[in-house]
Amino acid sequence: MAIFTFIRSESGLLSVLLWIPKALAGGFSLLATLSGILGSILGLLNRDLRSAVLGLFGASMSARYVIKVAASHGGFEEVFGPDWEAYITPEVKKRMYSKRWTPLPKNPPEIPWRQDIHIATDPEDGDRLYADLWIPPDREYRTGLGVIYLHGSGWHYGNKDMRTRHFFRHLTNQGHVIIDFAYRLAPNVDLHQMLFDVKRAINWMKTNAVDYGVDAKKVVLMGGSAGAQLALLAAYTPNDPHFQPKDIQVDTSVCGVVSYYGPTDLVELHRYFESKFRRIPTRSSFSRRVPISRWEDRARRTGFLPPNGRFVAPMEILPSLMGDAPERVIDLYRLGSPINHVGGHCPPTLLLQGLHDFGGMVNQARMLHNALCRVGVRSILVEFLDTEHGFDLFLPKWSPATQAATYDTERFLALLSFSR
Repeated sequence: MAIFTFIRSESGLLSVLLWIPKALAGGFSLLATLSGILGSILGLLNRDLRSAVLGLFGASMSARYVIKVAASHGGFEEVFGPDWEAYITPEVKKRMYSKRWTPLPKNPPEIPWRQDIHIATDPEDGDRLYADLWIPPDREYRTGLGVIYLHGSGWHYGNKDMRTRHFFRHLTNQGHVIIDFAYRLAPNVDLHQMLFDVKRAINWMKTNAVDYGVDAKKVVLMGGSAGAQLALLAAYTPNDPHFQPKDIQVDTSVCGVVSYYGPTDLVELHRYFESKFRRIPTRSSFSRRVPISRWEDRARRTGFLPPNGRFVAPMEILPSLMGDAPERVIDLYRLGSPINHVGGHCPPTLLLQGLHDFGGMVNQARMLHNALCRVGVRSILVEFLDTEHGFDLFLPKWSPATQAATYDTERFLALLSFSR
């Protein structure tokens, strides 16, 4: 298990196969450390040198992962100044993680949430948009911050309430209001329509801000993977007529954006997919070997796939989303890339990125961070050693990477909620 965290394959197929084992190994790193120590002790007691050495090796490798992932960084000091912690109120601070990682984290209080709130309807096709609403239980204590969360999906899969309840309970307990938004997916809609959905979610949050104790000027976008790409693109294109549905009249600017391993350049992402995943079969060739249609039927019934949704191979993801390959619609790919909308108008940005991301997001996060810094936008890039794509969805309570990312996210949100 310890060795899994170190493996990084150049083969696209192998990197996909290793994705879940690597993510689980990171989440179980504390257990691997304790098991290794126990195995080493038992080996010594039984004069089994091999077991003692292997146990010690496994424990040290897992402990190294925990220490490296949970290591502190100077991002907040660099961006918000050396006294940045003074701007976080004691009431909020006591509800946060006190450390970037703790072996025995406490569960946040159970908080009921409202499911399937109808927040908008697309006037053209009549599709209704829904979200789950998380509201702090204490009406006397609200930060005024409203967070719109966009789940990871590859733009084709997934739904709201996707292994995020522990995370939402944690943030809601700190006084933030959260809507977990179910934007529509490809192939039923394209990227523009998805972004229109996000703008409608911003409109709903601002229109209903007073009812839920939210300051309309303190709306934050947050997402993972494809959801992070949508969050970044929406945050960097406020009131842009290319990305603003005609039925929305409110100001769609936000005060901050948080990206968990989100792509930032769709042209480069497609090129990466072509070079990395060329050997992974397409749907037509894959379906000859396995009954993929049965999996698709089950996925549609559970909501993981939208109606008419289908399995999409990595090389087909962006052409399916954009309508064609970048060679033929390059302008659409560039228009849909957050990095091409960077400017002084962009809100403060937090980028959280695993360095073993099989989806190729590492360089993309670095390029966006550098572009934001060049134009004077507050940007913090946090990189997690030996950590995979989607790290926050596996054992979120125990995972060192998830705890450290939550530690940074909650402080970033607290700073955004403070009006200077």
